[in-house]
Amino acid sequence: MDRFEEAVMAVKERADLLRVVEESVQLRSRGSYHVGLCPFHREKTPSFTVRSDRQFFKCYGCGKAGDVFAFLMLRDGLTFRAVLELLAERHGVGLEGVFARRGGSAGGPRQDVGAVLARVRDWFAQMLQTAQGDAARAYLAERGLDGATDSFGLGFHPEGRALGAFVAREKLPREVLEQAGLLGADGYERFAGRLMFPIHDDRGRVVGFGGRVLVPTERAKYLNSPESPFFNKRRLLFGLRESKRAGSRQLVVMEGYTDVIAAHLAGFTGAVATLGTSLTPDHAHLLERWATEGVVLLFDGDRAGREAADRAFRELVHTRLPVRIVLLPEGLDPADLIAPRSGRSAEETAAGRARLQSLLDGAEDALVVWFRLQRQRVDLTLDVHVQRLAQDCRTILLAVADPIRRDALSRRMAQHLGIAEDVFLRSVSDARARQRSRARDPEPDAAPTPAPPPEDAVDARLVAADLDLLACLIAAPELLGEIGGVEATLPTVREVLEWLKAGQAKGYGSREKIVWYLFSRCPDRPELARLIAECDARAEHIKSPSDSLTLLLQSRSAHHSRNSARQIRYLLQEARDQGDQARVEELTRQYLQALRNRGAEPPA
Repeated sequence: MDRFEEAVMAVKERADLLRVVEESVQLRSRGSYHVGLCPFHREKTPSFTVRSDRQFFKCYGCGKAGDVFAFLMLRDGLTFRAVLELLAERHGVGLEGVFARRGGSAGGPRQDVGAVLARVRDWFAQMLQTAQGDAARAYLAERGLDGATDSFGLGFHPEGRALGAFVAREKLPREVLEQAGLLGADGYERFAGRLMFPIHDDRGRVVGFGGRVLVPTERAKYLNSPESPFFNKRRLLFGLRESKRAGSRQLVVMEGYTDVIAAHLAGFTGAVATLGTSLTPDHAHLLERWATEGVVLLFDGDRAGREAADRAFRELVHTRLPVRIVLLPEGLDPADLIAPRSGRSAEETAAGRARLQSLLDGAEDALVVWFRLQRQRVDLTLDVHVQRLAQDCRTILLAVADPIRRDALSRRMAQHLGIAEDVFLRSVSDARARQRSRARDPEPDAAPTPAPPPEDAVDARLVAADLDLLACLIAAPELLGEIGGVEATLPTVREVLEWLKAGQAKGYGSREKIVWYLFSRCPDRPELARLIAECDARAEHIKSPSDSLTLLLQSRSAHHSRNSARQIRYLLQEARDQGDQARVEELTRQYLQALRNRGAEPPA
């Protein structure tokens, strides 16, 4: 075992998949496995399963499968190397010498994206204090935000190509700066002339930047780093790092950078903001992890704010979070309300902060606000509108996995709809029954769907035989020596068979350990992870792996004999047509032998 594989196995031994998944997915125990809503696609019936005994996950809805490495790669958009480094750091596994021969530049030092972007952040902060940053500092002072330059790492991107010169001078990797959108391939610096806001992930690492123009221009007022392997705005909350540092466990979700910064300066240290997106499932997972005392959503009172409140309610209704909503009076900007702006007295600033505190204290339950918005939209004195809204409510409730929360929400919804509780609860129960009947059974012991044949149209029976062969060997790895030189039809199965042999040679002899080992070989090979997960599911149905393997091998032998006989028969006819008597006699002998091998009676 080389140093790389040794490190991978050491990390896997320590990193419990179940605990990692539970950071972002609410799971329920069902014996030897756990089930929950898949974090990788939208679904209403849980089909995402985690096998804690064999340390792999499988979604029976979207098909994604893998181990702890694959889960974090999918969830956080990271490379395998980044996940390995993350878990190694978390579990105290040294990686010295691991990447000496694998990946990266030829023996060069490894570049940490967070460290590289932190260097750039610090340079932007230095530029803010120069003459070139005069306009940016004046803007911050005018908005009353100049007290946050250090705590939020604010900076300024000079005009021209100053950043490119800094990167060249400090020998920073250009590819990281290009992925972060700071440098173009041609050297263009699209953030030039902007006030810079560094964006951190929930671990506190710099992963991107936001930039605001300082003078009116045709350019967009705000600009964010583009999506990249390390920057995904659907999974980031601006200000979360600062809220965690302040120990705030009740978070207030606002709409912009300056609102969040002004709120923190005013003592509202739970303020965070999305990066120009609606709340997403990933945001919901982050809020569940950190907002243990609840969430207040602060929206503008205009049409866009009302629509945002509707979407946020639907996204967060299935979480365990207590969620409240504030719809601000139109034209009221939180930053302008609470920041000590130029020309405003201390008393006026204090009054503005008191008003915001009063609004937050008066935040109403999200369900109450949501129904108020629905009443503004439709007339609930009309039966047809009640019926439509009740259907909408049932759809929302189908996404709530926890039965206690679902029942409590159902009763409250019935009251708002003006429907008898028992009638509405029965309609919800009927809807769930219909949903379960339509959905694919997510249970691991359900008969798995055979994998589709590959593009080269291999016989479907051979595909099934390959999968059954692999399932038998997963169910009983000690049978590996009995297959001799059997050659699988599918290249992917042949590859996994080689991994099986390697795993057994390294001492992974039990089913749990061999599956654990197989998944460690393919964190970045999703097609192989799906194959292994399917064969593991097939193995559940094999009562006697030894007997099943014997029948499989006999069937494969007969199949190959039939194919051989068919080919020999074609060649025999060709020899007869050519009058080659010697070849006719030899092919006749081979043909009769092939018939005997397949158990057929030779013709007279």
